[in-house]
Amino acid sequence: MTNDKLKMSNEGRLFEEISGLVSKIVKMPLDKISLESNLFTDLGVDSMTGIEIFAAIDQKYNLDVPEDKLKSVQTVGDLVALVNNLI
Repeated sequence: MTNDKLKMSNEGRLFEEISGLVSKIVKMPLDKISLESNLFTDLGVDSMTGIEIFAAIDQKYNLDVPEDKLKSVQTVGDLVALVNNLI
């Protein structure tokens, strides 16, 4: 498997896992969440919900996401890319 295919399959798996977490937290059907979904405008994430999402991701992947990185996350795709870069 090439690095590009491995990266794509890893990102695909991460998208499934992260979108599942987000779906449960924001109580939105999984089929309504895409990589392009804006966490704030499309999914209704507020600051408290954002903290809950990041805490769930920190726990699931045993990550300590730097606060400055969190500020750049706008979409589910941004979140997947961030986690993919940190693991």
